[in-house]
Amino acid sequence: MMTASHIVLEAMKKRHVRAVRSIDKQVYSQPWSTSIYHEELRRRDKRVYYVAYHEGQIAGYGGAMIVHDEGHITSIAVHPEAQGLGIAKRLLVAVHRSCLDHPINAMTLEVRVSNERAQHLYRRFGYVPAGIRAGYYRDNNEDALIMWCNDIQKPAHAALLDDIETSISGSTDWGQK
Repeated sequence: MMTASHIVLEAMKKRHVRAVRSIDKQVYSQPWSTSIYHEELRRRDKRVYYVAYHEGQIAGYGGAMIVHDEGHITSIAVHPEAQGLGIAKRLLVAVHRSCLDHPINAMTLEVRVSNERAQHLYRRFGYVPAGIRAGYYRDNNEDALIMWCNDIQKPAHAALLDDIETSISGSTDWGQK
């Protein structure tokens, strides 16, 4: 079993897209295309994306888009062999902190109703269920649970992020930002 002794986070660049798509193909039934990633990365003013390296390889990525006064988590994914190492937590902390640089008050996301592991992670960050998007996932017509995390600019949210970061075992460093 892998251990999360050392994780490096870095702002996602075009050179990372091939590795990110490789992870996508393993964890999503309908992965994004290369062109979608390139378009997302061109919109740096309203997008936040990071990759996580473990043992020199990209082991996960995550990102969000800024829409008016809210952040929308677009994706958090970890290579199957690196799951359970705290990589998703690290990525979500980084995405939240970067989104705080924008004048937003809340974050939102959709998650499969069957994905209890991801829902547990999001609840840890303060997300709460707010509704259902029926048939949202086209591959099997599964519903999506809509979750919201409000008041992210308040000191309590910053304290929560600090607590989560402190609870993650191993070290996290920053590569190129």
